[in-house]
Amino acid sequence: MEKIINSYYENGARKLHHMVNGILSKLGRIYNKDLDDFYSLANEVFTIVLRTYDGRQTFDVYLYSCLSNKIKTEMTRRNREKRRADLFSVSLDAPVGDGSCTIGDSLCTEFDMEWEENTGEQEERIEKYFDSLSSVQRRIVEMKMEEISVLEIKRRLHLTDSQYESHFAGLKAYENICILYNKDQITQKEEEEPMKHVSTQTMERCKTDKISIFSIIRKMDKHTIRFDHPLQRESDQWSPAMKGNLISDILQGNRLHPLIFAEQIINGVPIIWDLDGKQRCTNAYAFSKNGYKLTKNIRRWCIQYQAMLKDENGREVLDENGFPVAENREFDIRGKKFADLPEELQDRFMEYNFNYDQYLNCTESDIAYHIERYNDGKPMTASQRGITKLGTEYAQIVKSISNMPFFKDMGGYKVSEFKNGTIHRVVVESVMAVNYLEDWKKKQEDMCKYMKDHATYSDFDDFEDLVGRLEKAATEEVLDMFDSRDSFLWFGLFARFIKLGLADRKFIQFMTEFSQSLHGRKVDGECYDELNRKATKDKNVVIRKMEKLETLMKEYLGSYTTKPDLGRRKVV
Repeated sequence: MEKIINSYYENGARKLHHMVNGILSKLGRIYNKDLDDFYSLANEVFTIVLRTYDGRQTFDVYLYSCLSNKIKTEMTRRNREKRRADLFSVSLDAPVGDGSCTIGDSLCTEFDMEWEENTGEQEERIEKYFDSLSSVQRRIVEMKMEEISVLEIKRRLHLTDSQYESHFAGLKAYENICILYNKDQITQKEEEEPMKHVSTQTMERCKTDKISIFSIIRKMDKHTIRFDHPLQRESDQWSPAMKGNLISDILQGNRLHPLIFAEQIINGVPIIWDLDGKQRCTNAYAFSKNGYKLTKNIRRWCIQYQAMLKDENGREVLDENGFPVAENREFDIRGKKFADLPEELQDRFMEYNFNYDQYLNCTESDIAYHIERYNDGKPMTASQRGITKLGTEYAQIVKSISNMPFFKDMGGYKVSEFKNGTIHRVVVESVMAVNYLEDWKKKQEDMCKYMKDHATYSDFDDFEDLVGRLEKAATEEVLDMFDSRDSFLWFGLFARFIKLGLADRKFIQFMTEFSQSLHGRKVDGECYDELNRKATKDKNVVIRKMEKLETLMKEYLGSYTTKPDLGRRKVV
């Protein structure tokens, strides 16, 4: 060891630099402007290697192996950060329309936002809003701000009426528009109603109380009520008619089902999670922010209310005893935003009280149980119900992967599939096909239960990297093949292709040839098309499909083997 240290003391910097350059060159990535960072990383690795070297192999080989692994990890981290960065950047200072205002200014107007001045915080929130959109939604916003007509937007983006409406609804979904507001936006009242926190020492399991819409909005802006539990389904699940009837019921003062909250103590701090009522709260929130107009398809659209009489100067009319005089009025809420309502109805809306039940001192399993239980009345899809069995941490990872550009902008997925949990199912199925095909489960719930017990974090990290590689290599010709039905097969096949050590473009070439002709080629007397007519996801059918695809792929690539690698169960 002393000789090794002396050797590297004399020319270690040159050796390390040579190793770094060789590894980067081999990986096909040269970060000229970041070479100093990698050299510094090499010095850290060298220090660690000196402590861990056991003499079983030559020091240089051991150092090279450790350094290569560290550089690959660092590059993966950088690529992941890059993917999460602004892939479709837009200048907020770019002029729009006749040039009298910028994109940032127009966005504020589009969403009825108010700031006293153009602050850095405002610009940061607008940038975050753009980051949350798909590329199609981003183009719609940009084109609307350029005062391009809706008809022309549809023509340029090749969108049907329903596709445009779906994308535009997403622009004003709760998750997106709440980014544009902060806790200081509500100014109607100085104070909010306190939400009672019961000490965790209590023996009570559930408390009942009331909370106003104004207070809910305040707490949502302050993030003290959380609607983003990983096991909870997405917002914006309701149709326009369902939203309109909700607002109508609130304005009439009709009693609605109670909201359900769960208190969980995290790091000694009580966190209030919404378990049931997310759609009611988020749609009320979005309406209060002028997020949508009420549809014409409302059961009761004529709302009666009392208004104080005012004279021509806007002063209240008083009777002979000095009391204000009121009159009964009616208002048609169809096609109206919150700002269009009379002041009296705006106040009535904000002061409406929901009843709520709050479960106390809940565990993660308690929350998962209640989320599933309270969605029985408004059934979750199989995909949404399945993810409740995955566990909080894995569910959060799956949702993060589902937001990668490949799924949002590139694959052949429908807009509705991001709302109903289908994309989450695609990710779960794909991780299963990559790592645990021999233990395939037909039902989504069973699959999620299995992965909760057997999957590892590295399974999801490796899959994210796999998707990132396809983002770079895939062509328009093959992207539509990645749909909600068959994506897991292609992701699973790509994972098996990677083991062959060939360039990713070879896989894309195979997919292209498969779509053109190989799907009809018979292997062992049966072609893939005949097998694919079986829409079932029974384990034996899925495995046979993967075997058929892998055989066709290896034949095409010239490395056919009689025993395709299906992937063995990992030892955790």
